[in-house]
Amino acid sequence: MTFLLSATIQNKASAQDYQDEQVSYQTFYDQLQPYGEWIDYPEYGYVWHPDMGADFRPYSTNGQWVWTEDYGWTWDSYYDWGWAAFHYGRWFYDDYYGWLWQPGYEWAPAWVCWRTGGDYYGWAPLGPGFNLSVNLSFGRYAPPNNYWCFVNREYIASPRVYNYCVNVQRNTTIINNTTVINNYSRQRNVFVTGPERRDAERYSREPIRPVAFREASRPGRAEFRNNELAIYRPRVNNQNRNFAPERVQRFYGEQRGNVAGNNGNNGFDRNRRFNNENDQLMRQRQQEDNNRRVFEQQRQQQQQPDQMMRQRQQEDNNRRVFEQQRQQQQQPDQMMRQRQQEENNRRVFEQQRQQQQQQQDQMMRQRQQEENNRRVFEQQRQQQQQQQDQMMRQRQQEENNRRVFEQQRQQQQQPQQQPQFERRGGFSQQPAQQGGNDRGHGGREGWRRNG
Repeated sequence: MTFLLSATIQNKASAQDYQDEQVSYQTFYDQLQPYGEWIDYPEYGYVWHPDMGADFRPYSTNGQWVWTEDYGWTWDSYYDWGWAAFHYGRWFYDDYYGWLWQPGYEWAPAWVCWRTGGDYYGWAPLGPGFNLSVNLSFGRYAPPNNYWCFVNREYIASPRVYNYCVNVQRNTTIINNTTVINNYSRQRNVFVTGPERRDAERYSREPIRPVAFREASRPGRAEFRNNELAIYRPRVNNQNRNFAPERVQRFYGEQRGNVAGNNGNNGFDRNRRFNNENDQLMRQRQQEDNNRRVFEQQRQQQQQPDQMMRQRQQEDNNRRVFEQQRQQQQQPDQMMRQRQQEENNRRVFEQQRQQQQQQQDQMMRQRQQEENNRRVFEQQRQQQQQQQDQMMRQRQQEENNRRVFEQQRQQQQQPQQQPQFERRGGFSQQPAQQGGNDRGHGGREGWRRNG
């Protein structure tokens, strides 16, 4: 699927998986009126200018990127009107007014295009006239340089991603070192694009937890809790010629510069001229508008008491919204300091943990070394004991052999004893005569062997 920049606005409502409720542009006109002003713009009809100040940037200020299971990267706006302006229609920049929003029929998790490279992720709002087609690739679309918001890729899923956006003056350099992400598609008939979750996890070095998408029952700020993101998403009727905002500002054509997005990539220069040259003119214009509104309110209050009551209620609502916005603007700094403190505490804790782990590892190695030394010593001791036992046995054996040898030698040195004879009955040494009768001697005489 590819995309095309067209000079006309394609207002086809896709067969999307929306809730059954159907609204018209009048819902946009009424719901967004308390938070800004509607302007009759020559090129695009009724467009909306939020009262958010000069620092406001769509898909950047007061919101975060959330990965949903159904639609991938989805912009979770913290504004009460974010359900409309960040999921329907298109944004563009005007030199005089600043950022303006044109309503649209089709819902998307975010109408932006993406870039990546050089350790950065970047995104930019899709301008009016950008429609789906099959003729040109998405990479041919080139928003002005000041449309882009770039952050280091490790902070893409941060709840305060705006705090990590680089200065817009660096956009040109970063754009020259990045490429367009072309992994666009349609999921459940919804336009989806953005970096892959696995790539983002690899750069952030921590898992990005997918959340479930749920449709809210009424307009208002998106609800993000219990691992669910709830956004009001009605079906928008494409028959809106008979609808108009209750109050419409006239277009200041004499003060108008070129519409951002139609004159190349010099949006940053135009933004700088607007900040330097037209601040006073903007204050004068706002003062005139305030005076005109006060006069109109007084006139209507005199003519219509009921309308006066509604206007007072509207003023109270505006005051509350302004107070909420003021508090929200103060909260990021405090939250940033808290987050930095938490980050410092985490680093200190991590360093202490690593030091403890190193100490434990060192103690473990020392214990292992001592155990090895003990084993070696025990082996050596056993070997010495065995050698001593063996030497003792050898000595005993030699001693036994010596004794046996000594006994044998003594036996060999003793003379052999001759047999001795003695005479029975006398000591005559004369033997009996041969042939004589020796019986007269009664056998008593003769020799007896002694021994």
